[in-house]
Amino acid sequence: MKKDEMHKFFDNQQIIVDNLRSIKSNLEEIEKISLFDSDESLYNEIVSLIDDAIASDTTAALAEIIQKAKVIERRLESWYAKEGVETLELNWPDI
Repeated sequence: MKKDEMHKFFDNQQIIVDNLRSIKSNLEEIEKISLFDSDESLYNEIVSLIDDAIASDTTAALAEIIQKAKVIERRLESWYAKEGVETLELNWPDI
């Protein structure tokens, strides 16, 4: 991998990890105020995706993680909308 490609990969990886941590943090806050009753599978999935993103060494792996994370993000946004809570859409890197 060329130096520029390597920098872009690590930048994208960090953005993905940060976004996943934001999703995790939002879910934790919602659960604290008892607005969302999770069976912890969603939380565990997010934690697993964070671990996968940190361990990723290819752009293909990062792209797959982004797709899974976007599904979770949409699920939570749908729930937020039902409760009348506005959220900010996360910016995901183009891979």
